[in-house]
Amino acid sequence: MLISKFKYVIVVGAFCVISHYNPLHAQAPILVQITSNDPNAAVYADSLYLGLVHGSPYWVHPSIHRIRLRTLMPASWSVPPISSPLVAQPSDTVQLALNFPMYHRVESFPLGAETWLQSGEQRRFLGVTPVVFHSHGLRDSLIHVEMEAYESATIQPKTEIWNVYNVSLTPLESSLMSASGASKIEKKQRQWIDWGLATVAVVAGVLAVDYKFRADRINDRYLETGDTSLRPRVARLDDYSGVALGVMQAGIITLGIRFVLD
Repeated sequence: MLISKFKYVIVVGAFCVISHYNPLHAQAPILVQITSNDPNAAVYADSLYLGLVHGSPYWVHPSIHRIRLRTLMPASWSVPPISSPLVAQPSDTVQLALNFPMYHRVESFPLGAETWLQSGEQRRFLGVTPVVFHSHGLRDSLIHVEMEAYESATIQPKTEIWNVYNVSLTPLESSLMSASGASKIEKKQRQWIDWGLATVAVVAGVLAVDYKFRADRINDRYLETGDTSLRPRVARLDDYSGVALGVMQAGIITLGIRFVLD
């Protein structure tokens, strides 16, 4: 009987010693339950990948300092990870709610439009397009995109983690009219220039032919009579004809270049 009691004391003492030095017993894991507005985000315990949010809860070692989430949504590369410190004792159960801010990217055509956030009576300047900003909630808020000479555009914010807005601004009617009026004036001016060049070319061509015919007639008289006083007149008329022909060719070439450029 004494021996049996002695054996029992030895076994219990050994069990207590082993339990005291057993790291699994001394470092009981922590159960972490995670909720997020992105259930498909990746979960990390410090740098150790655990899985996705919708796969929680996860058991983690008490030496873990932070729980971190990284979104895996397409086109959300600019959304930084979010994290929370893990404050718990071994064998605790912890509830963590980690929600990503909502990111908004506003693009416009044309670029460089002013972007404003209207929340009630408050109006905050966000920058010029393209602009990116984030918020934890835009309930009852509107995004205004404004540019001189264009109609303002109003955007109702979305509620996804990554939101993109493409705005095509419409020119004001006054701008269209002024632009149309300017284009009509320019077109009319170009037409006057073209008509002027064409008129000069035609007149120069007629003069070139007239001077040439007159030179030929006087040259025929010189050949018939041998009168040397006629030769200077022939040379002068040939020069006039050559100049007129050059003016005609220059006008035609200029018209051709203008037609090609237009």
